[in-house]
Amino acid sequence: MKPKFSLVGRYSLLSLTLIVGSVAILSSLYAAVADSVTERLAGERLEAQVAGTANRLTNFIENRIYQLETLSTHPSMPLYLAFSDAVPDGVRELVRVEADSPDLYGILFFNNRDELTEVVPGQAASGPPYWDRDNWTIRGLPLITLGNSEVIGPQRADNSGPGWILIRQPLRDPSRQEVAGAIGLHVRLASLTELMRTENLAGVLRPYLRTPAGDLLEPTGNPVQSPPENLQPGPEVLPGWRIDYQVAAGEILSPLRSAQWGLYALAGVMALGTVALFWALARSLRRRVTRLVDGAETLASGDLHFRLQTPKNDKDEIDVLAHSFNAMADRLQDMIGRTVQAEKMAVLGEFATGVAHEVRNPLATIKLTVQALEKGEPDDQRRDLLVAVEEEIDRLNRVVGDLLDYGRPVAGEPQAVGIRRVFRHATVLTSGLADQRQVTVSATGDSRLAVYASPDQVIQCLVNLLANAIEACEPGGTVHLRAFRNGNRISVDITDTGCGMDAETLQRVTEPFFTTRQQGTGLGLSITRQLIELNGGDLQIHSVPGEGTTVSVTLPTANSDKLELASPSHTKEQSTAKHHDALTDPDR
Repeated sequence: MKPKFSLVGRYSLLSLTLIVGSVAILSSLYAAVADSVTERLAGERLEAQVAGTANRLTNFIENRIYQLETLSTHPSMPLYLAFSDAVPDGVRELVRVEADSPDLYGILFFNNRDELTEVVPGQAASGPPYWDRDNWTIRGLPLITLGNSEVIGPQRADNSGPGWILIRQPLRDPSRQEVAGAIGLHVRLASLTELMRTENLAGVLRPYLRTPAGDLLEPTGNPVQSPPENLQPGPEVLPGWRIDYQVAAGEILSPLRSAQWGLYALAGVMALGTVALFWALARSLRRRVTRLVDGAETLASGDLHFRLQTPKNDKDEIDVLAHSFNAMADRLQDMIGRTVQAEKMAVLGEFATGVAHEVRNPLATIKLTVQALEKGEPDDQRRDLLVAVEEEIDRLNRVVGDLLDYGRPVAGEPQAVGIRRVFRHATVLTSGLADQRQVTVSATGDSRLAVYASPDQVIQCLVNLLANAIEACEPGGTVHLRAFRNGNRISVDITDTGCGMDAETLQRVTEPFFTTRQQGTGLGLSITRQLIELNGGDLQIHSVPGEGTTVSVTLPTANSDKLELASPSHTKEQSTAKHHDALTDPDR
């Protein structure tokens, strides 16, 4: 029978729902919080970056002004305006060194009419006014004043040459104390705009330089052809010069969005992994549960010997359940066996009572008649036949007695009885059989050991077990009795060197009327087990085919100071068997 709903399937669906729901909730919260926090943090970072860019440009201009002031205040500089040949070599070298800066194209000198009178090219000089002064002019370019300095430009890059700005200061004639002209630094425009590069926020912040003429310059110095959208004004670098910037919000949030999609992908992988894991677990669990169900159905069909294969150590709940199933099957088999045994005993009791009433009385009459005929019979051959008939009558009486004992067992009066006395009586009673079979019987143990049971029934059980052990041995074999303390109980082992028993025989050996011998009722071991259990004991049989058998009897222990002298009336005192009593006596 298959279940309508799989328990593992329910757990799988629930786990999958929890994973997907949790990821969806966390994703929405993550997106909302991440957008807000990122925009706030990015805004603060961008403002600081733009302010830093403006400061770099301002510092660049201030450094050029400081460089220009160093040159304009030199007393020999006005000589470049009127008497350039009179300029000392040291001054020429100074100007040439200053002009060789990588940020300058050169140093220019102007007269009072803004006409270019002298140029000192630097290492970056190219194009006008160094190779051609005719088409070079500063007229029409934006001009701002910073104290004593003028910033002219910018001149955008075109076919005539690269872009530039001019920073100049006046030169005074020392003799007349009046302005004789001006000196200017011909600055590369790209040296200024390159300072707008933002390596830390590349791709996020795009700065531009707004000139006094309204043009937008890129960090490369080239003009922007079409103004970008969402352009935001920034801080001023110089009067009329300003940093404008564009923020690419998508570039800021792109890593976060990628991480978000990564979370989605991870959640998907986890969901698939969960489904695969639960599917594998479901198959394993269904297989193991099916084994339990099949076992229960097999047990219910009547096979009480069925057991589940279980590991030695419990690994999980299913293994514990399997062990519990086997324990339940053992208890069920034992209970049913006891019930069947009780029913057998009831039937056998009624049967034994009928047999005793219907058979024993006629047998007694027949025996008396045979004995009378035996005494008056002169013929020896007929007398032997009558003796044989009398022996068979005695055997039938014993069978009827066994039936009565097995069918209606009665527990004897328990008392403390010493193991030494039990061993002696049992070996004496079986000594004749031992001599006949040429089997040696020996005993070992502690003489202080005592059991609390019916002495007659204990001796009867031990005699039955000894007789079986002796009959199982070949001539020259041995039977050994050993008594020892087993916790709070006394154990007696009867070990023989006989032929042993196979598993099937061992399983049925204590069943009533089961015997492997041609003669015998098959009630000996059954009665023995019954009597031992009536006295609170236990009987276990271990056998190996071809090696021998060990029967273990466990009985309640008794205090040695309460030993009773058990002297059954049917005990013989003489023995011709080889008997070795090795019971130790601490008082000797």
